[in-house]
Amino acid sequence: MTRLVIDASVLLSAAIAAPDMPLALLMGAVRSGAVEMVACERLLDEVRRGLDSRYFRGRLSDEEREEIPLALARAGLTLPDPVSPAPVLRDPDDDYLLALASTAEAAVIVSGDGDLLEHPDLDPLAITAREACIRFGLIVR
Repeated sequence: MTRLVIDASVLLSAAIAAPDMPLALLMGAVRSGAVEMVACERLLDEVRRGLDSRYFRGRLSDEEREEIPLALARAGLTLPDPVSPAPVLRDPDDDYLLALASTAEAAVIVSGDGDLLEHPDLDPLAITAREACIRFGLIVR
């Protein structure tokens, strides 16, 4: 099964995405088991903090905001937080995503973060949600 790491901003956006949007399609593939999402507690904490923001409090009920991180943990493989990830990216706070993806042998990192998307030598590669949907046959170009 294809494994992927999905960064917190993509997971947060998917929580409020319209059903036909790439973000929602990608999460549908995770829920159905077509792809396997890999997470860690640090990533889920980022999602929790985002859901606690005014933006999401105005769009989701308290129950929905509590359920989303639980559902994400159930839907994927949760690994331990990477310890002292190697510095690779301009934003060292994102290095753990690369370490998590490497440890999990993920095929890709799904992100909207330019620092990840524009890095020329990432292994695994970072791609957008739309690119992931094309790669996994969820949408046609």
